[in-house]
Amino acid sequence: MNITDDLLISELSERFAASRRAFGDLTLVNRKLLEMNEKLQQSESLKSNFLSNIRNEINNPLNAIMGLAGQLIIASEGNEEAIQLASLIGAEANHLDFQLRNIFIAAELEAGAVCPHSSKFHVATLLRDLIETFQYLAIKKNITLALVLPEDEAELVIGADFDKIQIMIYNLLANGIEFSHEDGVVTVTACISAEGNLQISVKDQGIGIAPEDHERIFDRFVQLETGTTRSHLGHGLGLSITKSLVELLEGRILLESAPGEGTTCTVTIPPALDQDDDDAFSEAGNMFFFDDMCEV
Repeated sequence: MNITDDLLISELSERFAASRRAFGDLTLVNRKLLEMNEKLQQSESLKSNFLSNIRNEINNPLNAIMGLAGQLIIASEGNEEAIQLASLIGAEANHLDFQLRNIFIAAELEAGAVCPHSSKFHVATLLRDLIETFQYLAIKKNITLALVLPEDEAELVIGADFDKIQIMIYNLLANGIEFSHEDGVVTVTACISAEGNLQISVKDQGIGIAPEDHERIFDRFVQLETGTTRSHLGHGLGLSITKSLVELLEGRILLESAPGEGTTCTVTIPPALDQDDDDAFSEAGNMFFFDDMCEV
């Protein structure tokens, strides 16, 4: 087939024109993508600022309520009724404070904005403080909180992320008490393994979990009971947050449970490779400290 010069030039011109149109379309799409990416970055920045601001707006009055409740207990010495009321206010404010913190850290985990950091701390002190925090709820259900530690507690020291381990155990203790039967026992056991890993187990004598639900229970917002008539409170965040934080610290979480036989949840956390200050110890206490939002 013979093609004249005019036809060849015409065909090439059309193809060059099509290429220019395609290049122009790609340039437009690229510009749109850049604009969209900029808007997403602005949105993430606004969300981060919002979370930071709203957290402060909520934490400040809650901390004030908990502090005032403590002052009322001291000022009401000898007045058992006033002491009980002040203790109730403090306990409920503390519970609300932690539920809100769970919601905030869930949002930060979703955004990939939670940063691990580490320092040395005494595990026994941390666990005793957490158990003390839960005594009020345990007494309401007539549940005994037991702590099992190695004979030499001074050796129970690790360089790891104090704040995040505190959140994990708080959530496991809250679940253990919530799903235990009245007059039951919730046992917390801690040790440092031969490999230097921190192992903490929370064991309850509650309703237990069926084997087919062992994986699903760690999904966010999943609760095995649903509907308005469910017998246990909660929002389905605690275990998912605990698992995410364990994985963030390159640890492991193990669930052992069967219906009617209670539940044992064990977290294993390796010591951090870098520690903020080898000679500094985190102060264990009932106040929860959260990292600033990380840049991603």
